[in-house]
Amino acid sequence: MEMAFVSANRLQVEMDSTKSWSGQLVASFFKRPQLFIACMLVGNNLALVVCGIQSGEIISDLIFNGDNWQEANIPFLGREVDISFLALLVQTTITTIVVLVTAEFIPKSLFHVAPNLWLNRLSLILATIVGVLAIPAMMIVGLSKLFLFPFSSSEKEVDSTEFGATDLNHYLQGMSGKIEPDGEFEHELKIMQNALELGNIRARDCLVPRNEVVSVSSITSISELKEMFDKTGLSKIVVYNEDIDKITGYVHVKDLFKLPQSINEVLLPTFFIPEPMTGDELLKQFIRRRRHLAVVLDEFGGTAGILTMEDIVEELLGEIEDEHDVEDLVEQNIGDSIWLLSARHEVEYLNTKLELSLPTDDAYETLGGLILDNVAEIPQEGKEVQIENYIIKILKVEANRIDLVELKSL
Repeated sequence: MEMAFVSANRLQVEMDSTKSWSGQLVASFFKRPQLFIACMLVGNNLALVVCGIQSGEIISDLIFNGDNWQEANIPFLGREVDISFLALLVQTTITTIVVLVTAEFIPKSLFHVAPNLWLNRLSLILATIVGVLAIPAMMIVGLSKLFLFPFSSSEKEVDSTEFGATDLNHYLQGMSGKIEPDGEFEHELKIMQNALELGNIRARDCLVPRNEVVSVSSITSISELKEMFDKTGLSKIVVYNEDIDKITGYVHVKDLFKLPQSINEVLLPTFFIPEPMTGDELLKQFIRRRRHLAVVLDEFGGTAGILTMEDIVEELLGEIEDEHDVEDLVEQNIGDSIWLLSARHEVEYLNTKLELSLPTDDAYETLGGLILDNVAEIPQEGKEVQIENYIIKILKVEANRIDLVELKSL
């Protein structure tokens, strides 16, 4: 039961305690974990001792036909011989195998798969064992503390009952297997899981790359700016001085209703963040600074791209149709194991959605990046590249960027 106890989801235990008396019993075990573990260990050792004693008698009766090992009769030898060592060896071997299979491998495998379930089902038996063995277990715990006192820290350790992100993530993973696909709570569960994973996402993973940033110079006229808004359909346009590495802010389309005479009159401030910044920290920065657009800097201080509040929200809620999603990425099955794909698709997405096994690496994120990583040049249209078990044909290259490809699985 120690395996079930240490593997159990504490958050699930706390929730079960409000539903049934068995859940309350299990929750009481977690309030004094040292006592519970000590009782289980004492009970386990007592069971092993009793098993060893009883198995010796049973095996000697069944195999050696008697209790006298010194002159036990072995039928296939045809006579009585001194076999005390052989009897002890056979008893030890058989007992060890039986104990390992029935008391170690099988129960620990079952308890590890569904620890909370087994703790609830056996809660009454466990409570009885704890009640019977509490006194000797407490004595053992006290002796161990006395022995370890000279080596222990001077700071008193306090058992914390607070739950962390790991407990919640463990609970959500368990719940995901119980919710029907496309069910009522599937979307809510996905949002909570995405929120927990937000700390693993970096700014570089969700930015709008530098070569796709729509920007204007700070000396651009208002009429030209209006034309840019009409042409692109964007709600925000970045403003720079001299070049894109010197971004000064951005303009929101709604501010044009103020009839400004120059861009500087409606220029909104932005802030700068490094590429490795995590998603949860990004969200905090947006909220604290009350900004909606940030400039992502690379390791050399240049502009790697821009990031909006919507990009972070998309990591939580999924894809949202906004100003950066005017065109849908091409994803079309055109034959047996043949797909027409935008090179902007992320490799991990394709592996999951299309059940592919394209190689992944920190050096790239998209299908286009995978191709460039393998050919080490900007390929011409019509060029075919073999990457492991896939043939990728370049169909369209635009502005030194791979735009459309045909992928075939061999």
